[in-house]
Amino acid sequence: MNLTALLNRLMRYVARRGLRDVAKLIPSESTRLEQPHRPVHLEEGNLQLHLFGANFDSQEQAETFCSAPSGTDLPSQLTQELDGAFIDEAEVEVVRGDIQRRLLEFLSTEEADDVLLRLAGDDTLIIITENAFNEMPYTLDDTAHLTYLGHIVVVV
Repeated sequence: MNLTALLNRLMRYVARRGLRDVAKLIPSESTRLEQPHRPVHLEEGNLQLHLFGANFDSQEQAETFCSAPSGTDLPSQLTQELDGAFIDEAEVEVVRGDIQRRLLEFLSTEEADDVLLRLAGDDTLIIITENAFNEMPYTLDDTAHLTYLGHIVVVV
């Protein structure tokens, strides 16, 4: 991909999202909301997904980050870092490697490209479903290892 194409994609992203959301492209700007999100109730057949970008050395390291240590009652590192939310780790998916192929299973090409642009070089996509919060309020933000990419609604 040449530089002109990349800049065009970036400009399309800014045009679609509006200038109020440009801060989401700046890693130093917090995306945390003042008040916790209320549980989302969508029409049947729709599901809200929260997306995070990260970098890990291997699939195993990424999955270890998102899973509670076996044989203990300790929370996963994911749950510790996202301290504004209770997370059911069974509702977390780790995608490393061919992220685009996985995204195309439930997004259009344009939407998948948008997510890949927001990943900005991260090699791992972490998907947390709305069901992971068990109807409890939550807040999500960037952490030491994760970049919050926002949420999307998909048809299931």
